Amino acid sequence: MTDLAINGRFLTRPARGVNRVASELILALVRLRDAGDPAAPIRLRVLVPDGILMDQISDPIAPYITPARTGGGNRWEQTTLPRAAGNAVLFNPCNVGPLVRRRQVTLIHDAQVYTAPESYGWGFRLWYHFALPVLARRSAGLATVSQTSRDELERLGVFPAGKAQVLPNGADHILRTGTDTSVLARHGLARHGYAMTIGSLAPHKNIATAIHATKAAGLPLVVAGGARAAVFQSANLPKSAHVSYLGRVSDGELRALYENATALIFPSLHEGFGLPPLEAMHCGCPVIASDIPTLRDVCSDAALASQPMDVAGFAQHLRDLTDRPALRAQQVQRGHERAALYTWERSARALMELVASL
Repeated sequence: MTDLAINGRFLTRPARGVNRVASELILALVRLRDAGDPAAPIRLRVLVPDGILMDQISDPIAPYITPARTGGGNRWEQTTLPRAAGNAVLFNPCNVGPLVRRRQVTLIHDAQVYTAPESYGWGFRLWYHFALPVLARRSAGLATVSQTSRDELERLGVFPAGKAQVLPNGADHILRTGTDTSVLARHGLARHGYAMTIGSLAPHKNIATAIHATKAAGLPLVVAGGARAAVFQSANLPKSAHVSYLGRVSDGELRALYENATALIFPSLHEGFGLPPLEAMHCGCPVIASDIPTLRDVCSDAALASQPMDVAGFAQHLRDLTDRPALRAQQVQRGHERAALYTWERSARALMELVASL
């Protein structure tokens, strides 16, 4: 049994990306603890600075929130946090943590600040290029979310060879929320009458390929999440009347979009893990993904694959899923089987094994 403190700085930011992963891991740990599971920590604290977003904290996690004095930002993380953690093992779930501490586990999700630098501001890049190698060396425990990320981070010299453990994400959170089909009526979407992608203006997300491919296949495209519609429309993306930018959607709305789409198109140039394809698979949505190492590792044959810039390949897969019901049924079944391997409980147990090994 372990005294575990968690770096809760991520609760000052919206619950997406690595911040969502952190919340789901904590929720899974809380459930293990509440069930009396011997793998759970004997004491669990989520140490937080000023300025946390209360609407990001689910009811089961709330009793474990522990304010750590005052202040916030990098200064809080580097000075107040390590003192507040005391003798506990500190877990940093979102890439960075206190550089001075050794009794900690740091989860560094990917190498994208190195492989896709154009997606980040110069200050962010400078800090990560300095901090990540230091944390990787000093942290007693080190993890990342996929074998591909570990290989990349070792190749780039960020990780010491052989030190990091693979701690995959879960994806079953999408099934906890009921389906909110009002999003379909609101945007005039018919079952299997559209393709979807997950929106982001980050260049490595490669939204342009999804826009061109759906236009070639004659299907409307729904871009869910990411920035507001006006931000996408003002960006340097192909202009097309067949694209609908929905902006941020709730989990229930996202589930409805997955369950009724012809397919999720996921044309990323780089990914550390790739959570949306597994969410889609849980919901019975076929996936067409970039043929890149991370997505091959995570999706296996449960996704149809094309090279990231191969518009014709993505478009042909869309036509095949529309015209061949047997192929669609096959991919839905493969998706359910693949997604079942990725649960947050399994991730939490892997984390506690790593913590216990310290």
